[in-house]
Amino acid sequence: MNRSMNVASVLSFAVSLVCCGTAFAAITAMGNWQGTWYGDSGTEGTLSAQVVDEGKGDFRASLKADVGGDAREGIMRGKVVGDAIELKGTIDVGAAFGGVYELWGKIVGEKFTGRFAGAEDQGRVELKKVLKKSPTLGAEPPEGAIVLFNGNDLSKWETKDGKPNPWKLVDGAMEAGGGDIRTKQEFGDFKLHLEFMIPIMEDARGQGRGNSGVFLPGNCEEVQVLDSFGWETDKGSCGALYDQKPPDVNASLPPGEWQTYDVTCLVPRFDEKGSMTQKTIVTVLHNGVLIHDRFPAKRQTARRHGDDNRRILLQDHGNPVRFRNIWLVPAVSN
Repeated sequence: MNRSMNVASVLSFAVSLVCCGTAFAAITAMGNWQGTWYGDSGTEGTLSAQVVDEGKGDFRASLKADVGGDAREGIMRGKVVGDAIELKGTIDVGAAFGGVYELWGKIVGEKFTGRFAGAEDQGRVELKKVLKKSPTLGAEPPEGAIVLFNGNDLSKWETKDGKPNPWKLVDGAMEAGGGDIRTKQEFGDFKLHLEFMIPIMEDARGQGRGNSGVFLPGNCEEVQVLDSFGWETDKGSCGALYDQKPPDVNASLPPGEWQTYDVTCLVPRFDEKGSMTQKTIVTVLHNGVLIHDRFPAKRQTARRHGDDNRRILLQDHGNPVRFRNIWLVPAVSN
C-alpha cells in the first residue's frame, strides 16, 4: 500500500467516525426525558423534556418544569458537537420566582445535564431518557374480532382498483409503498385497533415528515398519521381529523417507535330517500390518550378516494410508514 492510499484511507475512516458519532448522538437524544431541577438555594422540582431532531444537526428541547406547583414551559436549541448535543435557551418561571432564567445543557448518551441561572436562584438540571409506550400496544384481538393484518398475511387488503396489495412485509409489519390500500371487506359500526411506526425523517418538514393516514368508512374521514412529536398541533397533525379538527392532546411518541390508534366509528345513517340522518361519529385514542370524543365529522358525502363508503383505507403518501396488529370488532353499539 502506498503512502497516498494510506492517508486517504485514514481520512475516510476519520470522516466515517465523525458521521457515525453525529448519527448516534442524534438517535439517542431524540425522545422523552424526565428528571429534576435543583436550585442552589435548596429548592427543587420535576422537569421533563421532549427533544426533537430538526435536521442538519439542529435540535430543540421543549421543557416543562414544576415551579411552585405551576407548570412552566421553556425552549432550548442547539447542535451536535462531537458525540454530544449542546443546547441553550430560556424558561419563564413567573415574576414571583424571578421571571426569565437562562439555561445551558448537554446531552451525552442517555444523560441530559445542565445549568440554569436567573434573578433569584441558580442551579443544575439532571434528566434521563425514558421510553413511553402505549397501554394498548400489542393488544390481542378479542373473541369475535376480524383480523385485518396479523404480521404475515397481506390478503385482506387491495388497491383502490381491486388489485393485490403491493405493500411490503418488513419485520412483521406492512410498509407503505405502491399506492393506497383498502380493506376488501366492508363494515358498519366498529372499533378498530392498529399500530403504526413513523420513519425518522429529520430533514423533512410539515406534511413531508412521515405522512400517512387512516381513512374511515362512511365519508372517508382521515385520522392523520404524521411525525408530530414535540410540534404544535393543528388540523394536519398526527391524530387530527384531517382538515377538520386537531387532536385535543398531542399524544405523539417519537418517530421510530410503535404507536397505537384505537378508533370507534359509527358510520353515517341514511333514510329511505338517501338523505343523511346521522353523520359519522368518531372517537379516537392515540397511544391510550383520548384525542376525539364522539366527534360528528363534518365531511358529509365526500368520497375523495373513490367509492370506499364502507371500507377502511390506509394511505401511501410516499413515506415508508409501517402498520401492524390491525383488527376490528364490528357492530359497536350506539
